[in-house]
Amino acid sequence: MAQRASYGRLDAMVLDADERQSLVTVRSLGRTGLSVGAFDDTPYPPAATSRWCSARRRLPDGADSWRYLDAVLDLVRRHRPRVMFTARDSTIEALRERRAEIERETMLALPAEPALEIAVSKERTLALAQRLGIPVPLSVPIPDPGAAADGTARTGLPAVVKPVRSWVQTADGAGRRLSCVVVTDAPEARRATEAAMRAGGQVLLQEWLRGSREAVSLICVDGRIRARFAQVARRMLPPLGGSSIVRESIPLPADLTEAAEALVLAADLEGYVEVEFRRDVEGNAYLMEMNPRLSASVEIAVRSGVDFPQLLYTWARGAAMPSPPAYRVGVQMRWLGGDIQWLQQTLAGRGRPETVPPATALRQFARDSMTPYYYDYVMVRDPGPALTATSRMLAKAVLRRYRSHRLEVAA
Repeated sequence: MAQRASYGRLDAMVLDADERQSLVTVRSLGRTGLSVGAFDDTPYPPAATSRWCSARRRLPDGADSWRYLDAVLDLVRRHRPRVMFTARDSTIEALRERRAEIERETMLALPAEPALEIAVSKERTLALAQRLGIPVPLSVPIPDPGAAADGTARTGLPAVVKPVRSWVQTADGAGRRLSCVVVTDAPEARRATEAAMRAGGQVLLQEWLRGSREAVSLICVDGRIRARFAQVARRMLPPLGGSSIVRESIPLPADLTEAAEALVLAADLEGYVEVEFRRDVEGNAYLMEMNPRLSASVEIAVRSGVDFPQLLYTWARGAAMPSPPAYRVGVQMRWLGGDIQWLQQTLAGRGRPETVPPATALRQFARDSMTPYYYDYVMVRDPGPALTATSRMLAKAVLRRYRSHRLEVAA
């Protein structure tokens, strides 16, 4: 990927430019006149094609964290950014290895240690919540695969095998993102636990909550909450829970907001955080996790009136924070590429407890295709990222079909 604006100071350096929140950050800051660079280890990340991207370069593969960080530091010394943003758990873990070295050159838009350590560990987050009296799902630590069966007896079935950390270092020195897995019996729980532990992870077995997923996003500065926003996810990828696909801004739920603020203040966490909850069938809310980085769904907050990238930049610069902004309720967004993947996974996983019936999935997809949503990537004044994301999705689909055809011929 060709580099643009090789020299010159940047106001913000945005890593993980392939992620949706990175594009939102480039647009948000760039539209105010700040110079912003977008960098990633993948070719043609959408954020790098934005009209507001002042510099871009492809980085080495993030799996080699030391080489990756050397390249990041080289760019930091070249562009002297005032603030650095990141979007992936894997990049956060890499940056933490050399945080002191990086922060001699620029400010990281991340909470300080040890608050960050609490936020990236689901086990420590849930433990803190329990001390505060915040409801959490019944969670059973699984020390080895053989304990999975006993765990299911306590949580009931279906249950969720959940990694303690989303990103783990594998035995070969690379890294891997671990996801939650719904299990319907003890053998499934054992297999899912074995797979996570082979990858170097630790897991919890957690009761499965069937209600809605809601999230409260906050900016905390000097022990005061300076911005609040709430949303509900209508669909997610993977279906059990992951990135929001269809989402809507909602009024701040009193129970969730109180719990989220108490958790953030007790953790002494400064900066941005998204606190996720699940409700059960009776509407009771349970804490799931904290995310101490801009979430993939953050564009709905920006379109609703809470510009978290701009607020996070202001906080990282140590500048005076504006008054807490109000926001519009009922704003809806859709990630079309993710929704297509959701439909494919739902149809392929029919009969699983975390998926809706095929007929329901098709009705939901068709209904939302005729609903006037805002769409991720799409901006009339900045068409490049949407065209890039669409081209890449089509290219991947063609490549998958080609490989499948070759396998069929070989067979």
